[in-house]
Amino acid sequence: MPLWDGLNNILSHGKGGKKSKLVYLVTWNVHNQPPPTDLADLLGLDIDPSPDVYGIGLQEAFNQEWVPAISQPLFKKDYVRVKARRLQGIVTVMFVRRALLPFVTSVESEITKTGLGGFWGNKGGVSLRMDFMGLNFIVVNCHLAAHQDQVAARLLDIDSILDSQKFKDADTDNILDHDYIFWMGDMNFRLEDTPYEHAVMEISKENFPVLLANDQLNLVREEGLAFENFKEGPITFAPTYKFDPSTDVYDTSPKKRIPAYCDRVLYHFHDCAYGKTRLQSTLLDYRSHPSYKESDHKPVSAVFDINVMSKPISQPVKFLSEGLVWSRQSPQKVTYHVRRNFQETIGDWIGLYKADFTDFNSYISYVWAPTSSDGVRGGGAGKDSRGINKQVKFARSLLERAEEGMYVLCYLTFKNSLCGISLNFLVC
Repeated sequence: MPLWDGLNNILSHGKGGKKSKLVYLVTWNVHNQPPPTDLADLLGLDIDPSPDVYGIGLQEAFNQEWVPAISQPLFKKDYVRVKARRLQGIVTVMFVRRALLPFVTSVESEITKTGLGGFWGNKGGVSLRMDFMGLNFIVVNCHLAAHQDQVAARLLDIDSILDSQKFKDADTDNILDHDYIFWMGDMNFRLEDTPYEHAVMEISKENFPVLLANDQLNLVREEGLAFENFKEGPITFAPTYKFDPSTDVYDTSPKKRIPAYCDRVLYHFHDCAYGKTRLQSTLLDYRSHPSYKESDHKPVSAVFDINVMSKPISQPVKFLSEGLVWSRQSPQKVTYHVRRNFQETIGDWIGLYKADFTDFNSYISYVWAPTSSDGVRGGGAGKDSRGINKQVKFARSLLERAEEGMYVLCYLTFKNSLCGISLNFLVC
């Protein structure tokens, strides 16, 4: 699907039409197992309409096959992986529909180690945030301290994640400043005062409210000890932990761990408006996926509909070479406009990608972007009140790997945060 197909339709949603986007979240402690061959149910690949953003959070995902396994079915659906970050076995990955890439910028990630008093990353949190459709949101994926009696340690882990993670944007320099906050993971909260046999009996009767009345996370939230003002959808599924290997049977080992709702998705948004756009996050679906038996946990997914700007602010870098046709037989100049308030940094670069690229590491070639106000690599520049025009050159040698076909240019920071993307153009 070409990048800009349907763009006018996306923008027109603000004129009496849809001004919201679908966010699909998944959390799963995979117990250091390899990924299953079929992830269609987990990823909701049959949802109509398709989600606009995917946020995937894994725990104990030490097997390196997990990110490719999750990515491939989404690549086939025309999603682009905008960021992936790992802290040992804690992995967070974010995907965006290709047509929406022009409305994505300021992608960042942060990690917090909470194991062994903050020295080890077996427990902790991995966050991904971005500006999207004129607003910003963050996905926090955590793996908190284990064991029934470690509620205080779990609360300390949450505080450590909140205190330690800082972001570049002065308006959203911490987690709780974001317009939309999604916090998920293996939070490891257990059931209080619930014997194993009693829990299993109530589960067999699907009497989940009886169990949830003793859920540690619910209890600490009621006391105001964590996740103040956060929400969680109604839990209508069985506890997601702990299962015998490859079964739907709760732990029959000598330890007989009490079933628990370890795997959760919480959310928060600020009660405010930007012009005519009022922040609103509506939970559409919250479920477990019991058909997956690879782990001692069952995965959990949540689908949200979030309000966004009908006319979002454009990216800070705009490519001016529309309607291009490049010849691989000669060097090519690229002119682009940098918005006045955009902070360029050493290490910014411009990559040449196939139009159907899947992630920002799959560039064909690249050049470094100039950072001074008037210095330009490869050509002249021009200033106006809104910013400055700059120019770079792709040497003929940089185009030798490019096969004939459609391509795009992306302006990225040294940490691969997207700041601008061009229209499709032909290379021949």
